[in-house]
Amino acid sequence: MILITWSPVLAGDAGPSFESGTVDRAEVEAFFDEAVPAGLAKYNIPGATVSFVQDGELIFSRGYGYSDIENRTPVDPETTLFHIGSITKLFTWTCVMQLVEEGKIDLDADINTYLKDFSIPETYPGNPVTMRHLMTHSAGFEEQGIHGAVLDVEDLYPFRIYCKENVPARVYPPGTVTSYSNYGTTLAAVIVEDVTGVPYEQYLNEHILSPLSMTRTSISYTLPPEMARNLSSGYHYTGMANEAVVDMIYVIGPAGAISSTANDMAAFLAAHMKNGSWHGVEILSEETAALMHAPAFSNDPRVSGMCLGFYETRLNDERIIGHGGDTDTFHSLLAIIPERGTGFFVSYNSLGGGQARDDLLMEFVDRFYPASASIAPAKDSGTPAGKYTGTYQSTRQNYRTFEFYLSRPGQIRIEQGEKTLLFTSSGSPPSEYGEVTPGVFAQSSGQRTSYGNLVFHEDEQGTVDFFCYGNLPFFAFERVPWYATDPFTDGVKNAGLAILLTVLVWPIMAVFRRVYGVTGDERDTALSAYVRLVAGAASLLFVVFVLALLPAVMGDMALIESYMFGQTIPLVLSAVMTVPVIAVLLSAVAAAFAILVWRRRYWSVWHRVHYSIVVIGLFMLSWWVNFWNLFVFRL
Repeated sequence: MILITWSPVLAGDAGPSFESGTVDRAEVEAFFDEAVPAGLAKYNIPGATVSFVQDGELIFSRGYGYSDIENRTPVDPETTLFHIGSITKLFTWTCVMQLVEEGKIDLDADINTYLKDFSIPETYPGNPVTMRHLMTHSAGFEEQGIHGAVLDVEDLYPFRIYCKENVPARVYPPGTVTSYSNYGTTLAAVIVEDVTGVPYEQYLNEHILSPLSMTRTSISYTLPPEMARNLSSGYHYTGMANEAVVDMIYVIGPAGAISSTANDMAAFLAAHMKNGSWHGVEILSEETAALMHAPAFSNDPRVSGMCLGFYETRLNDERIIGHGGDTDTFHSLLAIIPERGTGFFVSYNSLGGGQARDDLLMEFVDRFYPASASIAPAKDSGTPAGKYTGTYQSTRQNYRTFEFYLSRPGQIRIEQGEKTLLFTSSGSPPSEYGEVTPGVFAQSSGQRTSYGNLVFHEDEQGTVDFFCYGNLPFFAFERVPWYATDPFTDGVKNAGLAILLTVLVWPIMAVFRRVYGVTGDERDTALSAYVRLVAGAASLLFVVFVLALLPAVMGDMALIESYMFGQTIPLVLSAVMTVPVIAVLLSAVAAAFAILVWRRRYWSVWHRVHYSIVVIGLFMLSWWVNFWNLFVFRL
């Protein structure tokens, strides 16, 4: 999501700005009626739903386009349900804050204090994971997608079991850096159940949905008939048309499974806008709501902060709190500008919605709260640009399992230009960034994005260890050591394969001698034949695994889906991932034989050198499969 190419959004002539307590409904209506259809057309999206709230009141809502193209069903903001994706997390975090308010949860206590069925390993002694870490995505969990979704509603199982059986590795000390975590939010829902003794869905309905009269909102995939009929289809734009596809079905429901309408979401948005109270209903006290909306963690002082569940975005000097939501087909945004008392919810039902919602937010702020002045990047930086160069990749990645290879992290290369940084992500041309202030870079072209500037973070020794986008506080991009860059790892693999393929010379030589009666080296022994047999077997296993078996696995979508969504590891995948284990064991034996080969002077010097080079090739492939977690015990 972060590495997709974004399009420029230019501010039009600034219309009348909102003053707190006043609103011109006609201006709001005119804005959305122009901006939303333009986004649908630009990104080939069938439909969208919008609601706008001012000072806690629903001022405007409208549906655009279609929820069902085939039946030409228009989107209705009151009745049409959209999947809101990760905006669901705000509901879970609101449940948590209710329990914080009641004194049942301490934000800074070890979460193992509350978990009844299992516990989170103490990877960093003395640094336990707390609820504050979960709510700010700074718990240090690796990304883990396996078992988080299913292909059919009938395959759903309790998210408690998911959390118990799929604890991700802790790869950063808590409170160090953000790494967006669906697991962390789902784990919080387990804690809600353990603390209250009430199933999460029931608690959500009784403490948020029912009090706010959100009657067309549900976290269940089994909807009542009327709601099911009004659920929008999700689409992929392929070729020249949108095709309806089945959306993701999440086991991790508390992190992303709610379906709702624009009008219902306006009630939830309004309750938070009014600091927990709406139309006489209080879901949070004013003090608790203020705590939830306040900055709680930041990767760097120059980066927008994570609140307790919400996250900040700063555009045109306006502080915005909100949350985005993404499923396979739906893309949504809930945004509140607290100081202005305004906010809106929008959801789109096709892939282009991720870009459309970002455009809409920028256009909204530019229209009603235009910037007083633009800041141009400096043309001549006083800091050596080489300080920031290197290769970076997202901290939201898997580190310890086969998923690391299955979802290889996209790497970003930052190089030194003449007076700027050249920023290159996978498949995109380089972009120039000039330094605005020390360690903060903006696009030299002046092009603005909702993600904000690049901000480079330095460790205690003054070395750059990661960078962030100014408006994406839940993501960071760690600096990759030289041996983990794609060119190096690919080079090791290719060079190792080239070396190992030379073992094919051995059987050819043996056949040649037999056919032509050539006498072998007098230093050959029966044992020396076994030495080459072991090294040759290890070499061929690696070659077959890398060139045939692994590509076959990666190209078999049914097998990959079975691995990701099934409850058991496919037998075929386990068998394939056993091959490199055998190859590594044989490589160790071959390495031990290398000592024997030189001590007993098997073969000629050149043959001994060749054997040693083959052993080096075996170590290269052993390192490569270990680096990418390509072993059966990493599944």
